[in-house]
Amino acid sequence: MTSHGIPRSSTTPRTPQALEADLLKIEAYNTLVSQVQALKSTNTYSQSSLSTTSTLLEKNPEFNTIWNFRRRIILHLLSSSPSPENDKLALLSSELQFLIPLLKNFPKCYWIWNYRLFILQTSSAHLPLPISLKLWKSEMKLVEKMLSSDSRNFHGWGYRRYIVQNIESLRNIIKKETGGKEGGNGEGGEEESLVEQEFAYTTAMYGKNLSNFSAWHNRSKLIPRLLLERGATVEERRTFLDGELGEMQTAVYTDPYDQSIQLYNHWLLLSSCSPSPPSSSQPDLVFPLTNSQKFETLRRTLEWMRELLDEEPECRLLLEEMIFVGGLLRQLGDNEVEEIDREGVRQDMKGWLEKLLEVDPMRGGRWREMHERL
Repeated sequence: MTSHGIPRSSTTPRTPQALEADLLKIEAYNTLVSQVQALKSTNTYSQSSLSTTSTLLEKNPEFNTIWNFRRRIILHLLSSSPSPENDKLALLSSELQFLIPLLKNFPKCYWIWNYRLFILQTSSAHLPLPISLKLWKSEMKLVEKMLSSDSRNFHGWGYRRYIVQNIESLRNIIKKETGGKEGGNGEGGEEESLVEQEFAYTTAMYGKNLSNFSAWHNRSKLIPRLLLERGATVEERRTFLDGELGEMQTAVYTDPYDQSIQLYNHWLLLSSCSPSPPSSSQPDLVFPLTNSQKFETLRRTLEWMRELLDEEPECRLLLEEMIFVGGLLRQLGDNEVEEIDREGVRQDMKGWLEKLLEVDPMRGGRWREMHERL
């Protein structure tokens, strides 16, 4: 039997003893599945049922219907009797602990992550909010460990954003209920927002690896809110933009072939230098620049890109970005920015497109069409 043209062969011969051992494992597994299915069909929601599902899920965490059965067991145990607060906390904490070894062995199993979120959400519904908040906050340690082992895991970044969102929401609710404090647990006075902390985290993460697309993406999502919460003035927003663009110039010079960096730089320029005026539905721009300031920003960007192109004449990503910047400049020329030599920019763009036809023939049809349009 072959797969993708590669023949499959057993590297080690299977002895009759090994086959017998596998058959015994299969039989034991099927017996365990039958036991759990019987408990499920009779709606037996007990600690014993919970333990039995644990044994099965440790063997097969992809068994989604068993995770659903486990959910019902947990909800029943929490609500069937007026359990003391500490007992509920112990139950939910033990569930979070049970999942740790499973996540280590099966880090990309959706059902485990979904169930973990269910436990955290359940804690918000069945525990005092300050206690539930502690569980949510402790989850940040797990996320940091996960991203330290795989810093570009976009599932991990999405999970982190969800945890942060819930921490902020709980803090906001507690603050309203307690008149400005998180509660009598010595943690009062914390800000509801984690945007500054998360922005600093993206800085640290891309500092370790410029290719971390998830860090750049998260950064772009945080910046509008960051500037809003800082109460940044128009001038402060422009200063912030200059700082980010300066970082991008250094980053692109470091590795012009890295798409993550180029995409973030692209977002910055599109957010700040788009020739379209703000619409009535979006009156407040993240980076409010005048047309003259947009021109100067694009001119400076194109200047250092030209210098880099002399060193990396066959960098497809750089050529594409220069065409994008040139297109923005030509559109600004329609907005009465007199300094722009639209014809000169057009000729430059044609030359860059001709170079792209050489270095990127696979997309030749696209570059030829753009060349004809110019």
